[in-house]
Amino acid sequence: MVIALPAFIRRISVAIALTLCCTLTTSFAAGADDQEQPIVLCGTDAGFDLQSLNILSGTGTLAIDRALVQELMAQSRFFRVRPAFFVYSGGIQNALATPEVFPQTPGTDGTILYQLDLLTEHLNSAYFGGSIVAGVIAHEFTHIIQFSDRDLYSRLSKAHSTVKFLELHADFVAGYYMGTKFSHRSEDLETLARKIFELGDNNFTNIGHHGTPQERHVALRAGFRYYVNNPNSNITAALVEGEAFVTSVFPDF
Repeated sequence: MVIALPAFIRRISVAIALTLCCTLTTSFAAGADDQEQPIVLCGTDAGFDLQSLNILSGTGTLAIDRALVQELMAQSRFFRVRPAFFVYSGGIQNALATPEVFPQTPGTDGTILYQLDLLTEHLNSAYFGGSIVAGVIAHEFTHIIQFSDRDLYSRLSKAHSTVKFLELHADFVAGYYMGTKFSHRSEDLETLARKIFELGDNNFTNIGHHGTPQERHVALRAGFRYYVNNPNSNITAALVEGEAFVTSVFPDF
């Protein structure tokens, strides 16, 4: 349901994101040279050296690449941001978002990376596997928006000692996006909801805590319901509603 290649990004001036789970972050911290260090929201607690990833030119399957490009373009229009998107091989199976702009994609709104084996697993894990990929992309797009809105990022990150509210907010907005695409096909949401449930954790004191399986499931469904009940709303309203929902419904500890 979505992949973008560096060549595609250069050619169409659109880059987009993909990923379902994001986790560990470094905050906006100043380094020795007073430069802000890159933030990374990713699917596991493992650290990442962004410069050492084995970036690929595509998935190796033209049909998948084309479908990914179409989804990425659609989400870029919907979310009104233009992150770069890369597929990488090897390393940890993960999907991540960072506000860092790579040298090969200047002018983009941050970067999203998706490990090829994980992408393939998501596509093959269910009959509607493309819905998982679409939801993952929407989740990561939300992180790109969070990065670009310092006030939003600050409120969500300071409201909890972990990245939990950032993640649940991204789940809510991903659910909202799924509503715009699949409100008439609940099976697509169920496919994504099961995968999101699996990605929850009970590591309550870990900085990378995403929320429990139940909390992630609730946030995703709440976003979906918000669209169904407010079909004339837009992404701006969904971002506001999502923040209000996750900070009022879920415990802040």
